[in-house]
Amino acid sequence: MRKAAMRLRGVLAAVAVCLLLPAGVLMAYEVPKDLEIKRLPNYTPQSDWIAPSVQFPHGIHAVKNACKTCHHKESGKNLGEFVACTECHDKAAPEDPTGFYLAWHNDSPQSCLGCHRKLRLENPANMQPISCTDGCHPKK
Repeated sequence: MRKAAMRLRGVLAAVAVCLLLPAGVLMAYEVPKDLEIKRLPNYTPQSDWIAPSVQFPHGIHAVKNACKTCHHKESGKNLGEFVACTECHDKAAPEDPTGFYLAWHNDSPQSCLGCHRKLRLENPANMQPISCTDGCHPKK
């Protein structure tokens, strides 16, 4: 009876380690609180008053959303590594569907503007910024 109880404890401990290991690995990721998204060097902004970079509150977004929501191309190969958006969205043409401009300004749920519009449609009281100067590009 005593051996069976010890064996059961060992099995339960092994199961607990297997279940908690992924959570421990995820907690080990360094999640930046704030990010500066810089315009591509060869990119011409849509308006002359738009600054060369945008301050992005990454921390609050990371708390409210799963990483894969925005980092939609994350895989087992880069899991836990920081991959800048501009590593994939590196084309300067504003009409390019995978380019720099449309990464932020399209109706896809991975896009800033698309996600904020979706949240507003789901709950009109949810006042996510959707205008240029109300959120990302405050006029100085």
